[in-house]
Amino acid sequence: MRPRWRKVLSDLIDNKARTILVVFSIAVGVLAIGVIAGAYVIISEDMGISYAANNPSNIEIRMDDFDQDLLNTVRNFEGIKEVEARRVFNIRLRLPGETQWTTVDVVAMEDFEENEINLLQPVSGATVPEKNQILLERDVLEELKVSPGESLEIQLDDKTIKEIMVAGIVQDPSTGAIDFLAAPLAYITTDTLKFFAEPDLFNRVYATVEVGQDDDPHIRSVTADLTEKIEKNDYMVGRIFRSKTHEHPLEPTINAVLGILMALGVLIVFLSSSLIANTLSALLNQHLRHIGVMKLIGGRDQIIFRMYLVLLLVFGFLALLIAIPAGGQGAYALAQYIADEMGFSLLGYRIVPLSFVLQMAVGILVPLVSGFIPVINGSKVTVQKALDGDQAQSDSGEDQTGKAGGSRFEHMQVNSARILADRGIRIPRQRLISLRNTFRQRGRLMLTLFTLTMGGAIFISVFNVRVTLHDYVDNIGKYFLADVTLDFERPYRLEEIKQYVFQDPRAIHVEGWSYATAEILFSDGSTAENISILAPPAESHLVSPMMVAGRWIQPGDEKKLDISEGIYDYYPDLNIGDTIPLNINGKEERWEVVGVFKFIGLEGMIGYAPYEYISREQNLANRSFTYRIEIQQHDRASQQAIAKDLDAYFRDQGFHVQEVTPGLSTLDSASESLDILITFLLIMALLTATVGSMGLAGTMSMNVLERTREIGIMRAIGATDLEIIRMVIVEGLLIGIISFVLAIILAVPFTYLLSTIVSNAVFATPIAVVFTPMGYFIWLGLVIVLSSLASVLPARNAARLTIREVLAYE
Repeated sequence: MRPRWRKVLSDLIDNKARTILVVFSIAVGVLAIGVIAGAYVIISEDMGISYAANNPSNIEIRMDDFDQDLLNTVRNFEGIKEVEARRVFNIRLRLPGETQWTTVDVVAMEDFEENEINLLQPVSGATVPEKNQILLERDVLEELKVSPGESLEIQLDDKTIKEIMVAGIVQDPSTGAIDFLAAPLAYITTDTLKFFAEPDLFNRVYATVEVGQDDDPHIRSVTADLTEKIEKNDYMVGRIFRSKTHEHPLEPTINAVLGILMALGVLIVFLSSSLIANTLSALLNQHLRHIGVMKLIGGRDQIIFRMYLVLLLVFGFLALLIAIPAGGQGAYALAQYIADEMGFSLLGYRIVPLSFVLQMAVGILVPLVSGFIPVINGSKVTVQKALDGDQAQSDSGEDQTGKAGGSRFEHMQVNSARILADRGIRIPRQRLISLRNTFRQRGRLMLTLFTLTMGGAIFISVFNVRVTLHDYVDNIGKYFLADVTLDFERPYRLEEIKQYVFQDPRAIHVEGWSYATAEILFSDGSTAENISILAPPAESHLVSPMMVAGRWIQPGDEKKLDISEGIYDYYPDLNIGDTIPLNINGKEERWEVVGVFKFIGLEGMIGYAPYEYISREQNLANRSFTYRIEIQQHDRASQQAIAKDLDAYFRDQGFHVQEVTPGLSTLDSASESLDILITFLLIMALLTATVGSMGLAGTMSMNVLERTREIGIMRAIGATDLEIIRMVIVEGLLIGIISFVLAIILAVPFTYLLSTIVSNAVFATPIAVVFTPMGYFIWLGLVIVLSSLASVLPARNAARLTIREVLAYE
């Protein structure tokens, strides 16, 4: 082996700590890019394919009970390709001997083997239940630990408890994909409806369109025409959902989130590149005399350039050996986690070519680009400068004449110390040395501060975004201020329900709410969008909207409504007081918009109108299917306790109870989904913080190494090991504190940017930003800990050197 390559090898092996630092700094960036890019590709490819493989319905209509005649009418409707009718009802399940009930939606299907829409995927056991058997969707297992062949207890409306055998476990990637906050599902044949005391009728239509299965305007048009046809047959239509065949309903949201993570991954690569540039610059400063000797014995600029270029490539290849296998596994693990949460299947583990290419490019190009300028400068240095060490002096702010460019700061430091001393305030000399050393290598300091500040700013921003998102969810919860929601399968009189509810002294207020669906029309009469109209009493205090413009509903309002701000997508010039055409109850009417409020855009169009008007129009005056109850104590335990008691009480009294829901549980699933997103963001924030701390550790190691003789002189005149260690740690802490101050400033625009991106992806609307001190305090603690840890090892190395070793250092 030629001497030049032996030197490259010794540079790698002799200073293992530096090699590990550089390799891991590159590997962190390459790993982040590999994981996010791989997961993005896997999910983008598999999510749509998995969803389409189950032939999902383009149209789902929830409506009144209907029979085979209406089903035949729908099957013969123009533009419809396939139709399935099912009955969906709510029951409670539990393990035999247990007291805790689990609520599920039971889907009754005519023929599992002939079913063509929303296909089920087997997990374990049978895929077709026999009469008086049940299939469970995989999500039910999160609440009930049951296996095929075992039995469950079910509770009917008349309080009768029966046992039913679990035939198998399945996965349904389609039915619950649109309404992912709904209860978990179970499946039976229509022959089993009698076992559940349910009528042999349908209440849901699932359909696919003949053409344009990925054309949302076409699907919307067919849906509107089909809904109108159903309503002309004197059936009341409830909620309506539509979706594309080859696009999972949550795919845009997930891709947006992965896009955010990809941006953070690119930032991590950028930060690691600054660490590499820092390390290479210091390495070449250390090797100036080596370079001078090599040039003195005939080494040319090109040879020296190639030597250090090869060193950079070796750093990159070592990082790739770590990052590529870990990135592939991490990408699939992240994709599998998201798939499990969203209820779809992956097509199997595989290496993603795009991810592999990106990792190779980043792992090779980033070290080369980051170290190119330091290598060029180092290879072109003259023999005289290299042997005299002038390059190091130049880098630290001194010119060739020996005049210190940084002396102004040092003079200011000395003068400040004298002024304080004259006033009786004496700063220990060791602290002054730490302060001077911190600003000695200003270029290196700037790169270190950049990496640590960016990591801190992102970390703080993630905590701010977390609080911002949860604050918005809390505000959305103000639309559902009832402590308990009581849903019945048939309408009951308001006074009757109040009489029974007030038998419980914990209940203090009861409201009946109504509900209607309609289509928003364009001016030419075509359908723009479906809208769900909620109808609380006009003076209800159980809803507190986030108004954007106008007023809230008032007593006496007729054909007037408040509408969510998504209306601006269809009527961008809409003003308060304008009227919009609605197709409601089979009639085209013009309704006045009296207010616009903010809501979750992904939930579709929502409107509010007074209960007094809507119930009268539906011939349900003073009656309702849904009642919202306020109790004395609003905590979760109190809500759950009274919900359980009211459920049992009304069933005992013979009421047809569909579901009793505690108020705080309404948005629990949304909060859990947000926590998943925040976890991803925190992981990326911690990665940036790790790169920043690695940069600080590298900087401290370089600073200590360059000041080896200085430390030896201090040891020679009496400095103890503890004083040397303390001096180095104080220097690291000072850098950490400066980065913390800068991170506080930079976190403000980062918070606004990240909040805007995430809120538009998750809620399809911008939301108000909330700042929290939590992230600042946690990062302050972390930066102190990281700065101390990053300084401990260099400090210990400095303290271990003997006076002879440091004074003889070259």
